[in-house]
Amino acid sequence: METKMEKTLESLAGRLDRILQAPVDGFFNFLDKFFQYSYRETENGVYGLFRTPEDISKAAKESHVRGYTNFDCLTPFPVHGLEFDMGLGRSKVPYITFFAGLTGLCIAFFLQLNVHEQIIPPLWSYLDGLPNLRSYPINIGGKPSFSWPAMVPILFELTVLIGGHTTVAGLILLAKMYRPFRKILHPEITNDRFCLWIPTDSANYDEGQVISFMQSIGAEEIAKVKEGEQSNVAAVTNPATDPQASV
Repeated sequence: METKMEKTLESLAGRLDRILQAPVDGFFNFLDKFFQYSYRETENGVYGLFRTPEDISKAAKESHVRGYTNFDCLTPFPVHGLEFDMGLGRSKVPYITFFAGLTGLCIAFFLQLNVHEQIIPPLWSYLDGLPNLRSYPINIGGKPSFSWPAMVPILFELTVLIGGHTTVAGLILLAKMYRPFRKILHPEITNDRFCLWIPTDSANYDEGQVISFMQSIGAEEIAKVKEGEQSNVAAVTNPATDPQASV
């Protein structure tokens, strides 16, 4: 009896996991398709380290020309124009900001208009005790109750408030910053090195060819990663950037 019950509970748990996980996966698949790019986990693939922003820009261009997809560039500070070197289009984060700001503008206008003009009539008698849901017209010196210049400060504030907060939330979702405990590929990436990451699900991916490609574009250190564990493949010495190479 216990065995049957355990099997039933396990089967039910598996179904619930699939049912609850499906909308989550669907949401992030939508983000990946709509925004063209979002942060991808660095679990399986090959990476190479570079020393300057110019090197990583050149590496990104070459990777795009070679037809690699889903690759990423990890940098210690923003490199302007790098997304275009990677072949990505313009970021759609501003669309999030625009529509969120427009929503805030409409909410602010509607709230103020309703307070002064009573566009929402009382629906039930027990709501009479909640004046904010009804009307609060103020007529001072014969001025019209709908005076839009007086609404501008609130319109501005709600536009900025909702637009700004929604932009931050969208950025956190796209960058997957809600997963703070990741293994970094190399500690120097957060210091002064630039990383080109090519995952195994990239188009034209072949481990040997990717390693050779990394060497040809001047990667100073190359490593392959499998299931989050990495092993060094090659350390390429570049005399132009390593002062000890000529000693």
